[in-house]
Amino acid sequence: MQKQKGSKFIELLVNEIAKNLLNNEYVIVDDEEYFKEKVKEIILNEYRIDKELEEEAEKILQENSDEIMYRGIPFFKARKLIMEKLAKERGLPAPGSIFTREKANYIAGKILRFILTDDEIDYTQERGIIRQHIVRAFNTISKVRKEVDRAAREKIESMSKPVPEGTPEWNALYRKFYEEELIARGLIDTEDS
Repeated sequence: MQKQKGSKFIELLVNEIAKNLLNNEYVIVDDEEYFKEKVKEIILNEYRIDKELEEEAEKILQENSDEIMYRGIPFFKARKLIMEKLAKERGLPAPGSIFTREKANYIAGKILRFILTDDEIDYTQERGIIRQHIVRAFNTISKVRKEVDRAAREKIESMSKPVPEGTPEWNALYRKFYEEELIARGLIDTEDS
């Protein structure tokens, strides 16, 4: 289920990048689908790398949970520290959502390199302007993600019976309301759920 949501936002991001660059003719391509597919490949590769880091961090957390609990370190903080260490060991930028500022800038740089080096693509603007419009697409889709998240959280908070965040019940409600919000905004089809 999470993969569908994530991939939907990636599709939105790819379309937003294409709209920002192609509609303004900052980037000129003969085949728009080729351009979108290559941009999507770059983004999905970073998404997969982050997921692999998360899985490895989760495994390390499980193996060391007694030590983490003994030291009184919150699990979310331990996970973040482990992921940062793993990323640093591999020479990767800070881990986290592809929609964080640092990660968006990193991916924008990769997309820009693709644009500058691909023989099928021409560009009419300076590199900085192209990069700025790529980052702007990340910011736009990030805002949509935050709105969906906020709406799901508000639905949980407005329930007559308080549900503590992080509990299995809260997580189930969050997934349900998040998905409902995606459907209401037309971001996923009802068949996807």
